[in-house]
Amino acid sequence: MYGFNFTLVNNFRFVQQLETRFSEKNQELFKIFQIFDYTSLYYLNPKCPSLEFIIDHYKYFEINKIKVKSEFSSAKTLLEHKHILRPDLEMIVDVLIELPSSFSETLKLMHIIKTLPISTASNERFFSSMKNVKSYIRTSMGDERLSDLMIINVEKDEANKIDLNKAVDDFGKMKNRRYPLF
Repeated sequence: MYGFNFTLVNNFRFVQQLETRFSEKNQELFKIFQIFDYTSLYYLNPKCPSLEFIIDHYKYFEINKIKVKSEFSSAKTLLEHKHILRPDLEMIVDVLIELPSSFSETLKLMHIIKTLPISTASNERFFSSMKNVKSYIRTSMGDERLSDLMIINVEKDEANKIDLNKAVDDFGKMKNRRYPLF
């Protein structure tokens, strides 16, 4: 019984973190994952409330609602026919990509879904970097310098490859100055 309560408390904390870190709109977008979760009631179910929301949210991709809904039942049947009992998102994509013209709208939707965590993570990383760079001492710096420092902070791996001595030498040779650097 103790383990159950502990798990319940951890799940509650996880949900609280999601609520504080992501807007209501982003939380609604994440609910779309239940469509491709075989344990969900909404597994490849065209009546999933999140489906309408995500299609409306990503109007740019011009996803045909009627076609998606008809493709879902065919996809479910195809997966069962291939004896894939516990499919994950990757397995579903692998099966449907074999017939791209038959599942064009579903594949569009799945590609959008696969990019959601990445785009959210990159935003989180960006704001985390901004917090690190924009410290008390640097509050008076201009936007251009802040932007440059944030790029260096986000791209640490590339920045570490730069030879600073060579960069200073190259900068010193760029043009004549009134005051010599050395």
